[in-house]
Amino acid sequence: MNEITQQIQTDSAGNVAETLQFMLEECALDQSPDRPTVAQWRDILQTRGGKFQRLAQICQTWLDENP
Repeated sequence: MNEITQQIQTDSAGNVAETLQFMLEECALDQSPDRPTVAQWRDILQTRGGKFQRLAQICQTWLDENP
């Protein structure tokens, strides 16, 4: 997950959106992120601001729907 976290910190909004979609919706359960990781991603995206705010909201929605 460290590579993905690094990507979320540095990559373009489009690439981050594709990665989030895969990680939160499509990957196998044994490869999916845990709640603390998704919360970390959300916080990073909120800090990046702008286009990344929408992606932070996607993370928050996932957290809300996956207690």
